Amino acid sequence: MTEADVMPLLVEFMHVLLAGIGIYFTIVSAYLAGLYGFLARASLLLKVVAFLFFTLIFGFLMQFNYGAGLFQRGLVQTLADLQASGVELSSGGQVALESARSGLNQKVRFALWLGSVATYIAMFYLTFLHNWRYLLGEDEEEAAVRRRALSEEN
Repeated sequence: MTEADVMPLLVEFMHVLLAGIGIYFTIVSAYLAGLYGFLARASLLLKVVAFLFFTLIFGFLMQFNYGAGLFQRGLVQTLADLQASGVELSSGGQVALESARSGLNQKVRFALWLGSVATYIAMFYLTFLHNWRYLLGEDEEEAAVRRRALSEEN
């Protein structure tokens, strides 16, 4: 494999990374909207089902991201192998290699995982522990009246 083969794949990796971040924000935003819109008032069973589904999708996304990171590290290692074999890398190849050697790639991965763990913990808290009545403008008595009315309708 040559540098000319590796560089387009590294650029494509950045596109995949940005698409993954976009999907990540979409999933989290949709879940937050669902929490505010109806899960805050939902039964525990519905909250558990919704959170399990969120966990499944979130886990899949993190696994995909992990695999993409391995792929990226393999491409960077290919550049390092090329340079070690005496091939002079272009400026782009040198920057990609230096980015990995300086730890920038590792810092980005760490920030992504740290942010993901923090987001997951926040979603757990907001799903099961947060008192949404204050945001929804209900006190305990109003919430009980609303629940009674809903159960009478069913």
